[in-house]
Amino acid sequence: MFEITKSDLAGRIGILHSNHGKIETPAYVPVIHPIIQSISPKKIREMGFDLVITNAYITMKRCREDATKRGIHEIINYDGAVMTDSGGYQVLEYGDVDVAPDSMAEFEKEIGTDFAIPLDKPTGYGLSKKKAKSYVDQTLKVAKKTLENSIDNGQIWIGPIQGGEHQELVKKSTKNLIDYGFPMLALGSPVEFMESYEYRLLAEMIIMAKRQMPDAIPLHLFGAGHPLTIPLAVALGCDTFDSASYILYAKHGRYIEEDKTNNITDIKYFSCTCEICRKFSPKEILSLGYEEMTNNIAIHNLFAIKAEVDRVKESIHEGRLWEYVMKKMRAHPKLFESIDIFTKNSNHFLNTTPKFKSRSIFLFSKEDQYRPEVLAYQNTIKEFKTRKKIMVLSKNTLTKPSYLTNEYSMLKEKFKDSESIQFCYYNPFLGIIPLELSDLYPAAHYEMPRFDFLPDDFPTFAQTWNTLFSKNNFDTLYVQKNDEFLKPFVKSLPKNIKKKFY
Repeated sequence: MFEITKSDLAGRIGILHSNHGKIETPAYVPVIHPIIQSISPKKIREMGFDLVITNAYITMKRCREDATKRGIHEIINYDGAVMTDSGGYQVLEYGDVDVAPDSMAEFEKEIGTDFAIPLDKPTGYGLSKKKAKSYVDQTLKVAKKTLENSIDNGQIWIGPIQGGEHQELVKKSTKNLIDYGFPMLALGSPVEFMESYEYRLLAEMIIMAKRQMPDAIPLHLFGAGHPLTIPLAVALGCDTFDSASYILYAKHGRYIEEDKTNNITDIKYFSCTCEICRKFSPKEILSLGYEEMTNNIAIHNLFAIKAEVDRVKESIHEGRLWEYVMKKMRAHPKLFESIDIFTKNSNHFLNTTPKFKSRSIFLFSKEDQYRPEVLAYQNTIKEFKTRKKIMVLSKNTLTKPSYLTNEYSMLKEKFKDSESIQFCYYNPFLGIIPLELSDLYPAAHYEMPRFDFLPDDFPTFAQTWNTLFSKNNFDTLYVQKNDEFLKPFVKSLPKNIKKKFY
């Protein structure tokens, strides 16, 4: 059902197989109304969206007999894959719906939806733990029964993860759904998180869910479709994500850009080159009637969202998802709060990030000491052992690897008995780099600014330093004079190690 072709961090490019074709992930899934459609599903398909989501509950209420007879694809006039929300959103908004879970499941089967969701009880945001637990238990009960009563017809049932900000409930919900045998999961209730700008809580929810999931199971994220949040969601492991933001924003004249949303009345120039922005100026769009203006803005918004998804895909392809996400995190202060989700959970990304890449990595600030490629290298360094008693340590050379440089040739001349000396280099991010490992990725494949970094900002350097000196028996250390970064580390060494300068 799901195959992964490339990964970086927890993000992956993959293929979802359905009864109505393949969907390349990560994929934005536009929400469309089953009856009233401002933008035709045909247009959405032409724009490159191979999966949409619509509401099975509304479909049941408005045209049950017709939908059962013709199928959901014909009802909405869409020939790609269709996901159906069973009414969970209505439950979240109104507290309940007048349909039994088993009846809704049977209806989703009858209308031939490709990706079906059991009728869940969303926890939303702000519920007490006791109340949230009762919602989780109810959702799990319904989900289990729904999957047990499903038939093998190619339809993919998605297990809805609930729990909200209560991490232990998210964990419980995810583990149980996996145990039930759901081939795909969906993380519920993020809309209220994002409306409150609680991006950090959302990130913690995703991390908690992903920790319980096998890599082979794809994860859908409900209600997340803004260019600001897409890189965050993908990097943490979300494969598909839906939202009606493109049309809801358009109805209020809100124009989606790469890192923000602007009211069309505040825009003088379009930087976008989509078919709408090439055709109209902001002033010309404002002169249109309300419906026409709304539809044109909505089409632009879809283009803007798709462009962001494509940028994220390209970042995965290039192996630069870390750089891209770090840049996007700085687009909003509340989003910036999520950066330490990546640094504190860095080991989560080790297995899904290639240890060797075709491109150099960029190291900018202290957060980059936690990127997976760097951590993998540090782990290698921590295992390094040598019988040599003397270490000569200097800053890493601009030209890499170090053994090909004039600086290294000069050091060999300076220290005549070079065969008995362990030459090492360092930078604050990678830690100590033994000469023998200076061509190992990414020690010879990075770029960094020529700043004076503060030693207190680099605890991972301290770890590699302490480990290397504890595993080896150096009796003498040579360092360059006036190396301010190394001073506190040299001072921390045992007294039996001689400290000399050159």
